[in-house]
Amino acid sequence: MKKILIIMHNYAEIPNLIRKNLDDLGYENVDFIFYAEESFRYKNLAQKVKNLYRKTILRDKDYKEKLRKEFIERTLLKKTEKLPHYDVILMLNTDFFSDEFIRIIKTKTKKLVGNHWDGLSRTPAIYSKIKFFDTFYVFDKSDADEKNKVYFLTNFFFDYNENRKEEIIKQDIFYLGTYIEERFKVLKNLSKIFTLKNISQKILLFTWSKREAEGEITFTNQFLPYEENMNHVKSSKALLDLKLKEHNGLSFRFFEALKYHKKLITDNADVKNYDFYKKENIFIIGEDSEDELKNFIESPYQKIPSEIKDKYSFENWFKTLIS
Repeated sequence: MKKILIIMHNYAEIPNLIRKNLDDLGYENVDFIFYAEESFRYKNLAQKVKNLYRKTILRDKDYKEKLRKEFIERTLLKKTEKLPHYDVILMLNTDFFSDEFIRIIKTKTKKLVGNHWDGLSRTPAIYSKIKFFDTFYVFDKSDADEKNKVYFLTNFFFDYNENRKEEIIKQDIFYLGTYIEERFKVLKNLSKIFTLKNISQKILLFTWSKREAEGEITFTNQFLPYEENMNHVKSSKALLDLKLKEHNGLSFRFFEALKYHKKLITDNADVKNYDFYKKENIFIIGEDSEDELKNFIESPYQKIPSEIKDKYSFENWFKTLIS
């Protein structure tokens, strides 16, 4: 079996589920490196005193963040010194890692593979890094460039065996996202529509600053673990997805809905070009009639054939990356 290294950000405890899914599939020879795995430590007392001076006297609140990034880089580079050779190294969240780190990592493998879960234009620093990879995968079709070994690959749903309990529905619609001004305006309008139509909703928005709830929208400054997120998914009839203008790639919401047989409400009309699209399951904002929204949520989910659904599983996603 191939010896594999996965390098990624430890966001929302997703690596725990990746490990669980790999174990379930029988992958035993997989190691991990995480961005910012160790807690920040000052290099010495002088550095700590300098930061205190800059923060209190110069009002420089960014200096410690600069030190933190330098600490992360030193820690990552130190880890590369002891790395063995791998058949495949898979790097996710590529924009977090420096060119120097990626150059060294490339010497540790026969095949370096990148996978980006966002539109490339949202993280322009990534363009200069793609050249280091033997193959690079993107989730937005328009970012693909096969001549330069940049390929299209959707996101996925985890397919490890679960102890599926009977689902207790607590709300009609669930939404979890990060606060972005342009998207928040759309979200507020939709939330008002849901309320007017007597559609129950649970809406959580992550933001670094503390904010009071606005109507049905609750703010949090704590990252929600992915498994807890999935508990909210399972206790909802439908999921809400709002895309960003910079890309048309399908978020994880589409594949969570596909896995758990949930309806989906989205403003990403590109979903109509995918083989799992069914009008009975996916409501497109701006195209489908608001008058039908309540009936859409209450009507039965139309099952998708397993030969289509399985194409979007973690197993298929991972096999594509390491093949």
